Amino acid sequence: MQVIIGAVVSLLVQWVKQHPFFSANNNWYTLALVLFISLLGAAFYQIVWAGGYWDTLVTVLGTAGAVYTFIIARFEA
Repeated sequence: MQVIIGAVVSLLVQWVKQHPFFSANNNWYTLALVLFISLLGAAFYQIVWAGGYWDTLVTVLGTAGAVYTFIIARFEA
């Protein structure tokens, strides 16, 4: 998963560098931008996937869908 986040960070940096508002040919600017977006991507990964949040969310959504499908929907009709 980290590889995918790294690829997304690279694409975001490239997009930001080409945007007219942020365009700069400064290597320090690019390095700071990569560092900032990488920190955001790593924080997102840590919170959602590595922190157990994603597994909990999928379990809750799956259980809610199953309960609705097999119990609630049968008694509504």
